[in-house]
Amino acid sequence: MRRELGIATGDTVLVNVADGELRVRSLSKAIAHAQAILRRHVPEGVSLADELIADRRREAERE
Repeated sequence: MRRELGIATGDTVLVNVADGELRVRSLSKAIAHAQAILRRHVPEGVSLADELIADRRREAERE
């Protein structure tokens, strides 16, 4: 099963129950899934990191 999921001995996994099923995912698969969800809500060409940095700079200027 680990080989099928691409999980090596000692890898971090996420385990949850959904719809009465036990689900196991590698950390990298869970991150990729979260990124795909987020990508649907962020317009093309927008960098959330750049926006966060700009917000922090504006806050620092106000202080």
